[in-house]
Order: sequence, then C-alpha cells, then structure tokens
Amino acid sequence: MLTSRRSLNDLLAELPSHDFDTLRPHLRTIELNFGQALIEAGAPVKQVVFPHGGIVSTLEILRRGELIETGVIGRGGVVGSGAAVYDVVSPSAAIVRFPGTASVIEAGQFRNLMDISTALRAAVMRDLWMRSVRAEQTAACNAAHSAEQRLCRRLLQSRALSGSDTMLLSQDLMAQMLGVKRNTISLIAHALQQKGAIRYSRGRMAIIDPDALARRSCECHVADGLARPLASPWIGVPPRRAPEFSVQRSPS
Repeated sequence: MLTSRRSLNDLLAELPSHDFDTLRPHLRTIELNFGQALIEAGAPVKQVVFPHGGIVSTLEILRRGELIETGVIGRGGVVGSGAAVYDVVSPSAAIVRFPGTASVIEAGQFRNLMDISTALRAAVMRDLWMRSVRAEQTAACNAAHSAEQRLCRRLLQSRALSGSDTMLLSQDLMAQMLGVKRNTISLIAHALQQKGAIRYSRGRMAIIDPDALARRSCECHVADGLARPLASPWIGVPPRRAPEFSVQRSPS
C-alpha cells in the first residue's frame, strides 16, 4: 500500500511528485515471500521490483550448480533494472531472503518511463552505481578478511536491511552469502553462539549482541553505512582519504 510518503521504497519516494505521478498508475503491490524467485539467471526480466522492505539477494550460478550471493537489495534499491533497461537476459538470479512487500512494474513499461522521466533515469542509474561500489567493497572484503569477520558483517547488514534481529538463515544460505563451505559456517556460528553474540537453531538466527558482532566484524561494516537499522547504504558515510604515495624516479 502506498502511503502519504508516496512509496515505502526510498528510491520511488525521493522522485519529484510529477515523475512519481507518471509512474504510479503502472505500479502494483506484491508480497515478497521467503525463497521466492523474482528473476531467473539467463532469462528475460519480466518485471522490475522496488522493495518496500525485506531483503532480495542476487545470486550467480556457477557451472557445477553452486550459488554465490553477489549483492543484497533492500527498500533503498530496485531489482532487475539493469537487464530491463537494456532489454537483455539477466546474468544473475534474484531471490527473496527476507519477506516483505514491493511495488512492481512491467519491464516494457519501465523502459518507456525511463525514456520519459529524467528523474527516474537518474535515480536508477545512481542505484546501479551504488551497487557497483558495494560490489567492489565486497570483492576487497572477500580477499582481505576472514570468514568470521565477513559473516559478522553480513549479519549486521541483514539486520539493518530487514529491520529485524531475527531471520531465517540456513547454514547453506550463509555459505552462499560468503562463498565458503557449509562446515566453515557451522564452526563460526557455534563460536559466535558460545560468545553470546547470536542464538542459532534449525535455520533461525537471532542476533543477541550486535555490538559484539560489530567488534568481530571487519572495517567494511563501517563502510557499508549500515550500522543503523534501515539506513540506506553509503548515505552519510564520509569519503575515505586515499593513502599518499610518491613516485620513485629512476636515476637518469
């Protein structure tokens, strides 16, 4: 249901009134159910999804069938916009990881409105750029930080996007999030539970001490800009200063 805020999706809510009014007749609201496939890898995108809440994971499917999570999208973003804009098949799948609701629009109508509305086009392009920045941060995180640090980061990220301290998270799903083996997740989850940071049983995760998770997380948790529940990624995060370096010239 759309409120006086115009939309529960941050991207739509920030559009100028004229642009949103042009978009509104083409939107409908759907439920996002846990495990629901919104987009299939290698298939055309039929609709573009603007989550009101919950979490949608983008997943790469490797040759042997392994699923690796490559991104997460909450109420600040949009699902399927890139493939829809260029009218190409989606390279990745999109699966609901935390339930909620969303506004959806047919892909063809979305492309037409992108041509008409400069504000919508700018907002969608900004969202795609932000996802690219977060992907680069995650690539660096995967290369530099331990599995425990990365799991703590992703649990805090999930808490912020979902607005909940409890969620359904199987060990298989957490392994997909980090790109590690299931037994690695089992060992880390047991250690975190022993330290009182989480409570985990039969696929149900409860975050008991978020401060403890933050202490055991990596620096990327701060860079995410997701320390506060429901905060939008990168909003209010100061730019990091690049390290200074000098060029050593060879003697002539």
